[in-house]
Amino acid sequence: MAKVTRASMLPTLNGDLLKRANLFRFIREFIDVSNMPAGYYMEFGVLNGEAMIDAYRQLRGTVSHYYGFDSFEGLPDLQPADEQAQESTPRFYKGNFKSMPIDYVSNNIMSCSRMQEEELTLVPGYFSDVLPKFNKASLREKGVPLCIYIDCDLYSSTVDVLKFIDDLVVTGTWILFDDYWFYRGSPLHGEQKAVREWIDNHSRIGLSDYGNFNGLSKAFIVYEK
Repeated sequence: MAKVTRASMLPTLNGDLLKRANLFRFIREFIDVSNMPAGYYMEFGVLNGEAMIDAYRQLRGTVSHYYGFDSFEGLPDLQPADEQAQESTPRFYKGNFKSMPIDYVSNNIMSCSRMQEEELTLVPGYFSDVLPKFNKASLREKGVPLCIYIDCDLYSSTVDVLKFIDDLVVTGTWILFDDYWFYRGSPLHGEQKAVREWIDNHSRIGLSDYGNFNGLSKAFIVYEK
């Protein structure tokens, strides 16, 4: 019999850490008790829709619309800041994490969550290309962003997303960073670096640290200064 050389993953998956689905459930309660205005959910880095399904199952009836942005072609070209940190997280390279085709992803989300077609908008393309062109005026009729899930992997992609949401977030908006503790936990790389620079240079908002979930992920709540 072969020797087992790796520890069990079960404590991480099933016991010791706050799970994403449970966090979404709490966010629903937070929205209710905080008398938040009507609003929508945004996700950057959809892959095959797993996080979107979790979000809808817990936030349906509370959130009016679900937006998902992804290239559906995997990660983009790495920028110099991304390449400098690649040794500590070698799985982040161009083309990795390519999803199924967008129609499959859309059908997967709706069939697994029972989301209605009119509740979902998926926007294909690399963030650096599609976000500057996206019509933000179309978001106003949906309210404010109540929860934003950022699964960008790379520093450069996270910068693009934070620039996009800069004028959208309000007090009470949740921002969840899926890859916050990657790059060996260093604040000099990845999502951590992008978040720190964003807040250090922001005069309108700050972030309240809510805590970790799923082991490598972190949640914040926006406040306006």
